[in-house]
Amino acid sequence: MTSGTNGTGTNDAAASVGMTDAEVLARCPLFADLPDDELSVLAGIAERRRHAAGTLLFLAGDLPDALHVVVRGRIRVQVASPRSGRPLILTEETPFHAVAELPSFDGGPYPAHAEAEVDSETLALPQAALDALLDVRPRLSRTLLGTLGRRLRRLVGLIERLSFQEVVQRLAALLADRADAGVPFDLPTNAELAASLGTVPELASRNLSRLAQQGMVRLDGRRVVDADLAALRELASTARR
Repeated sequence: MTSGTNGTGTNDAAASVGMTDAEVLARCPLFADLPDDELSVLAGIAERRRHAAGTLLFLAGDLPDALHVVVRGRIRVQVASPRSGRPLILTEETPFHAVAELPSFDGGPYPAHAEAEVDSETLALPQAALDALLDVRPRLSRTLLGTLGRRLRRLVGLIERLSFQEVVQRLAALLADRADAGVPFDLPTNAELAASLGTVPELASRNLSRLAQQGMVRLDGRRVVDADLAALRELASTARR
């Protein structure tokens, strides 16, 4: 079993307090490979924006007005089934991570919408100013292209999991990732958990109970207080191909 600090992004949130814009950008995976001079240029166009819990940053179909990097809080990016309206959470971005960055570079609209789960703050790079920088700084463009390629590979992995794995395997992978960041940690509601897994709340709840009965996790209400990381990883690695 594994234990550690709370894996909710609390440490990152605390670390971001008092940081300059350039320091926040340097911690963002999208910009981490950039040299200091490029980070300073990006910081020069940045502005801080606050988002109350429940506030929409953008809707699917909107054109981007800025590229957002989370400073504090948590931003959920999700889509809805056109038939049932059931949500599917694509990602939940925590401090130092960019939010749905692809439209800022391909010129298209957002394919999903983003909402502040809790009171949050982002560092926004206005789209017009960002476009102007990319036109005159090829090193910046090349670095960002490589980062976007890695993000695309992660989304391909998400598609594979939805296509070839059962709910219990996807749940095991999600719990293993959270446990790897540290336990104990709090679980979202069954509806939110289901949206992360591409299923319905009843199946999310049933399979969570199944993993608890098998001893892979130990629960105290909605809190995971212990986890068998090796067993979760082993289950998550199986597929029905």
